[in-house]
Parts: sequence; structure tokens; C-alpha cells
Amino acid sequence: MREEIKSQLGRLMGLKLQYAGRASNLFWLGFGDIVQIIRRGRTEETAEYALHIQCSWRITLGNKIVVASRDFYSPNSQWDEKNEDFDWDIQGNNRFDERINTFIGDNGQLKVLQIDSDEVGGLNVTLSGGYKLEVFPDSSEDDEQSEHWRFFNRKENNPHFIVTGNGIEKV
Repeated sequence: MREEIKSQLGRLMGLKLQYAGRASNLFWLGFGDIVQIIRRGRTEETAEYALHIQCSWRITLGNKIVVASRDFYSPNSQWDEKNEDFDWDIQGNNRFDERINTFIGDNGQLKVLQIDSDEVGGLNVTLSGGYKLEVFPDSSEDDEQSEHWRFFNRKENNPHFIVTGNGIEKV
């Protein structure tokens, strides 16, 4: 598994991290050139490569966690517990939304320097500036719903490379 992951994600070497964000608790990142694709009948601009993560992850700088998966469930720094109910899934409400925007805004030219993996689908992406994205599957589930992360090329519309509790799938 390790070598196949490194081979697939090796396409990211030298490419720029264009953006990052979330849909609910799915963390998405876009790498490479901005390309135009047709999606649902409309032309969209998007990064050529997408990495969608549905397991635990963190972005670090040295010995500090910059932003991580549990930040989805913590309020942002502006939250007023006396006057507001916290709903983590509203865009802008949680610590992740706040920190990822700062991270991307402060580091507009990050590039992928190295890709590494382990035997259970873990992934390490070393970025310029000393940053590292660490992805670590954290569930023993091995059914059809056990997707940890996926990688795909939006421009070429090739099968998605998916790491699950059952191993690697290409869909």
C-alpha cells in the first residue's frame, strides 16, 4: 500500500497548494494549476488535483499544530457562549474555518516537497515553509463506508484513488 500511495500522490511533487476548506467534516485541498472544468453543466475554475480527507489529520509547523481535524468541533475565537448556541457545521463558526483561512492567507505559495505513507493508508505531505500535513486513518471499520481519504485529478476525470479500511480502491 505504501508504495502505491507514494506513486499516486507523487504527482503532487512541486505543485502549489491552491486552497483548502471543508464540506461538513470533510477536509478538502486543491493542488496544482487552476483549470476550467464543466460540472453540472457549468464551467468552474478549480485546482487540477483534489485531496479529500475523512479521517484524522493535522497540519504542523515544527512542534506546533496549526490546524487539525478536531478543530471542526470547537468554536472560533469570536464565539460568545452567553449569547450564541454553537453549531460547528455552519461555515465560519468553528476553529477550523478560522485557522485554515489564516493558514492559506498567510502562506500563499506553499509547494509540495515530499510525499510519504505507511502500510495502513497514513499519508505525510511535506510542504515548503516547514509545514507538514499528516493524515492518519483512525478507524478499524472495513466496510464499504470506511473511506479514509481520496485523491483525484479534476481535469482528466480519471478514477478516484481511494484509501479505505479494506485497502485501496479505484472508482
